[in-house]
Amino acid sequence: MEAPTIRLVLQQPSLAPTNLELRGPVITLGRASDCTVPIRDRYLSRHHAEIAFESGAWLVRDRNSANGTLLNNVKVDGGSPLRPGDRIVLGDTQIVFDPPVEPSLSQIIPLDTDSQAKNLALPAEKVVAGDTARAGVLASLALEFIEDRPMDDLFEFILSRVVELLHPSRAALALLGAGGSFEHVHLRRRDESDSADLYISRTLLGEVIEGRNVISFVDTSVDEKLARAQSIIAQDIRSAVCAPLLVGDAVLGVLYLDFLSAHGSVTQDDVRLIAQIARFAAAKLETTRLREEAIAKAKLDEELRTAYTIQSRLLPVELPSVDGYDLAGSNRPCRTVSGDFYDFIVRPDGRMYFIIADVSGKGITAALVMASLATAFDIFVSRDPDPAELVSQINKTLAPKTAPTKFVTLVAGVLDPRSGTIDFTNAGHVPPLLITASGVERLASTDMIVGLFAHARYRTQRVTLAPHDSLVLFTDGVTEAENADEEQLGLDSVATAVATLHGTPATRILDAIDAHVQAFAGHTAANDDVTLLAVTRNV
Repeated sequence: MEAPTIRLVLQQPSLAPTNLELRGPVITLGRASDCTVPIRDRYLSRHHAEIAFESGAWLVRDRNSANGTLLNNVKVDGGSPLRPGDRIVLGDTQIVFDPPVEPSLSQIIPLDTDSQAKNLALPAEKVVAGDTARAGVLASLALEFIEDRPMDDLFEFILSRVVELLHPSRAALALLGAGGSFEHVHLRRRDESDSADLYISRTLLGEVIEGRNVISFVDTSVDEKLARAQSIIAQDIRSAVCAPLLVGDAVLGVLYLDFLSAHGSVTQDDVRLIAQIARFAAAKLETTRLREEAIAKAKLDEELRTAYTIQSRLLPVELPSVDGYDLAGSNRPCRTVSGDFYDFIVRPDGRMYFIIADVSGKGITAALVMASLATAFDIFVSRDPDPAELVSQINKTLAPKTAPTKFVTLVAGVLDPRSGTIDFTNAGHVPPLLITASGVERLASTDMIVGLFAHARYRTQRVTLAPHDSLVLFTDGVTEAENADEEQLGLDSVATAVATLHGTPATRILDAIDAHVQAFAGHTAANDDVTLLAVTRNV
């Protein structure tokens, strides 16, 4: 059996949902550019998962990805069958499989038919108004279209004017969405008790949208070809017009109206008038969409600036002074707000706690989790816990309150400045680097990430800084930085870059790593936050 076309909705943080129509039998998902659906999400493997059509049904299958695949919040093991409306979670990305159609979208249904039934087809861009009376109507409408209206009100205004001028049985205005489906469908009926769907020949719609023609079929009772057209006879249509909403070379949607057998008919002059109204409507709908998008973006930008101001207060304004040690930290978000966090807190006995953390995802949602993490760190440090206990308390606080896709990787530790001993716990984070006189050591042992399981257990590890040694920590925005060939920088490259920096001040070490990252990435835009922290013992 040939795989049918499926619809998917791709949802990523801070991005508008993307509607996809794809045909199998195998649809691959992942970060690699050769995937059927390439997804820029750092928590995805290059070939992360696939949707396959097997034995007459669709399945989702994980492809041994590093972070796994969830189906309706249950981990996928083997092939899991898919049902309409199911949610597939890959890293920080959600995919809705075969989403249910909103009721409004079913009001206009393209009907599969080979009928070319029409008796008038005019190029939309060449249609001009007919008689003087209709030219006057257009001039009057043009003045009314100058006034700004909200998008929903604009739809109703356009349909109201069409109904007032031509008195059709039904009038519809619909915009095209992804994959050629209709979105934002508005339909007016003369008979309010009529709830039947509106069927239009898919072939005729293609000529309207792809051919940019105004199509009409008039007086079907005397035209043999029209009388055989399913989409016409099934609805008892006497005449109808379908015009493209044309802006430049782009077709935004269609304006449709019809007359049932007892409700009059449309003339050729009416067709020309409708085509001109469609041109006015298209231009106004497009300018209104652009205006509303600009207003929404300005509002979002203002909210993001406010969020950035609040978030920046959670990061250290200035670093504490610890005798005999040099400290440095930096945070560079790839967007306005960040999901990364770092902090230093010196306790009354002179010991210094530190943390570096990375919340999954980006944007506002990650920033909110980051704010909760910052508050928890500040509260629990006041009890002077060992690092394992500290991370366990943070985890127990966050796990019940965060979604499965919103987890945290972190390293938290405490420095005893008298001995140079650092006790730390690594919860799924990038391995810290210890720069010593004999080379660079990767502290790779790690425990469970934070925020998934409230009863996860953590261990305290220990290193000791000799004079001029440094401990360097960073988020995976460093190691997973990509160049133009989609190659990642990697931990080994960073370790090599700092191998000669023993005895170097902490700030210079971070500057060197940052320069190394930017030289590797070149002009490739960063797709993740970059946060670094370093502690150097001077004596």
